Amino acid sequence: MNVLSMLLIAGAEGGPSDFLMFLGRIHPLVVHLPIGFLLLAALVEWVVKKPQFQPIKNYTYYLWGLGSISAFFAVLFGYFLSLSGDYNESTLFWHKWVGVAVLLFSLVCYFLSKKQWKLPAYGKPVLIFLVVFAIFYTGHLGGNLTHGSTYLLEYAPNVVRNFAGMPDKAVPREKVTVLDSADVYLDLISPILDRRCVSCHNDDKKKGDLNLNTYANLVLGGESGEVMVPGDSNASDMYRRITLPETHDEFMPTEGKPPLSADEVAMIGWWIQVQAPSRGFFVDLEPDEEIKNKVEKYLGLDKNQLLSQTVQPAKREVVDSLSNFGFILNSLMSDNHFLEANFSLSEQPLKPQVLETLYGLNEQLIWLNMSNSDVEDVHLEQIGKLENLIKLNLSTNAITDKGLVHLARLQNLESLNLYKTKVSNGLLELVPQLPNLKRLYISDTQADSTIVAQLQQQHQDLLIEFD
Repeated sequence: MNVLSMLLIAGAEGGPSDFLMFLGRIHPLVVHLPIGFLLLAALVEWVVKKPQFQPIKNYTYYLWGLGSISAFFAVLFGYFLSLSGDYNESTLFWHKWVGVAVLLFSLVCYFLSKKQWKLPAYGKPVLIFLVVFAIFYTGHLGGNLTHGSTYLLEYAPNVVRNFAGMPDKAVPREKVTVLDSADVYLDLISPILDRRCVSCHNDDKKKGDLNLNTYANLVLGGESGEVMVPGDSNASDMYRRITLPETHDEFMPTEGKPPLSADEVAMIGWWIQVQAPSRGFFVDLEPDEEIKNKVEKYLGLDKNQLLSQTVQPAKREVVDSLSNFGFILNSLMSDNHFLEANFSLSEQPLKPQVLETLYGLNEQLIWLNMSNSDVEDVHLEQIGKLENLIKLNLSTNAITDKGLVHLARLQNLESLNLYKTKVSNGLLELVPQLPNLKRLYISDTQADSTIVAQLQQQHQDLLIEFD
């Protein structure tokens, strides 16, 4: 009994052996070789009809031969891979036998070219057409097995989908703009499963006999039974697998696919704990602040909504005046009129009327650089009125805690640079009043490590630059 027979018998008795699965996993590597060889052979068969290409006619059979050999190994390794039982039986049946047809057709073409056999009129063109058609069709079926039956036409126009017997594309859910409108399954859980899990657990590829493309299929579970126990995430196999170390054999997702993020894992765990509902508003489930913050981040609701607004161009006279005062003004977007103003390179003194004129850009100004510009506490009152500021650089200026109180109105502020200033305890009062603050630069200030530790403890997502 040869080695191959022993391997096949072992697979039939107790499931495919590891060695067979190893060979099966080579299928995706070799399957592209026959595609290349055979399509090139078909192209050569077409071009050799022209006199200038006649010299290569006697070598065409090499391409058919290479295509046949590589097709044989693609079919063989594909058969080994099919023994895993993870694929839709109907699609697998046609993928397998159309692949065999590619092998047989290519062998016939090889012998026709090698022996220079003659076929009736249009016989060889029809045969070559069958090879090309079979290649594309079996490739399409292979894509369905790997990615699901809707993979090819998922984004096709409706007219193409309808021609293929598919319904119109589903109308996408409207983007969640407020947390109160978020559906717990449709807007949170289902998108995670679609992005991370469904490529291996769908109608055509049911790894572990598990299908996750709908809530009903999720409840059905897989070959090991339930994968989700509502109310108990620790007893839910799905949650257990996504929380295992990535090196563990049972960790999901497998095959090198990107793992779920920490926030996605937390959201799924919380959802299972609250009985894994199939519908309902997220806020009605009384989530705590921690999970609320994670969901807002996942939905993009934590991002500054200011940039989604359209602003009018700045008045020309205001821009000209500020340029004369020494400001450098830059446009930040090609499709909007938000501006950056930089006074740090100006050689002119900072006069009261400068900041009064700057307020004329209150709507457009989102970045302001006043570094090393002799800014004092009294100037911060006027700067604090620029309520659209997202980024503010006040480094290397003689400002103190007394002036910081004027910055509390900057509700859109995400970045605040106070490097080499005289601020200290005032930060403990200012930072909590800036809900969008993400970066704080306070190196070489009067703030000490105790202040920094307190800020970091109260605002864990805040990036603090401190030496």
